[in-house]
Amino acid sequence: MKGSQERRAAIITGAAGGLGAAVAELLAESGHNLILVDNRASDLEEFAATLPKNGSRFLSLAVDLADTTACENVITETVAQFGRVDILVNAAAILNRRDLEDVTPEYFDEIFHVNTRALLFLSRAAIPEMAKYNWGRIVNCTSIGVYQGGNTMTSIVYEGTKGAVAVFTKMFANYGADKGVLVNTVCPGGMKSRLNTEAFTNPAILQMTLDHIPLKRLCEPIEVARMVAWLVGDENTYATGATFDIIGGRVMN
Repeated sequence: MKGSQERRAAIITGAAGGLGAAVAELLAESGHNLILVDNRASDLEEFAATLPKNGSRFLSLAVDLADTTACENVITETVAQFGRVDILVNAAAILNRRDLEDVTPEYFDEIFHVNTRALLFLSRAAIPEMAKYNWGRIVNCTSIGVYQGGNTMTSIVYEGTKGAVAVFTKMFANYGADKGVLVNTVCPGGMKSRLNTEAFTNPAILQMTLDHIPLKRLCEPIEVARMVAWLVGDENTYATGATFDIIGGRVMN
């Protein structure tokens, strides 16, 4: 980043914690203007205050990603504040484990709206803005369940959303190719986050996850964020429509 007028604008969903926060920290260090999106307003403001400034500007938006209009307004507000959209990192997701017998249409819709539908409408709105500069980067996040299914049926809807994200990534990669927009996916194979705590996941399931990871540990969000930072940067000139596994050897093709 050479100057304030050349700073790229990066939208990060799920920015109040986990992968989103780790990505935000790396992009703040490299001088990006950040649009931090999360539904936890107080956590978002507290986190934004900790970021290194480096002359960058930060915009915090408390958004319910289940609301399609609110998703589209994120792009509108970004353009209004920064004049451009260069990067979109779709890191937000909800898991909310539930036994198969307890899955309701309302529950199904809630998970899919946040994890999948929001990504579609954010990407659709962002790509025309990126195309104005013939440069853009979108990174999505899937799950090890895309390869081998979840450890238990309690995550069936969540894993389904991530399967859809994998397909959306390839389709948007094709759609964005002639517009200078590269679209990729990162796949953590078990990451330390709110979703992988005893408050959200049974300890037995967490242990099952560890048992299947050759490195015998969950990855840190920063270990995934480093890959995201590369994918959204200038060094990535040819990778698109791909999935980058940060899974500790859990799946070896």
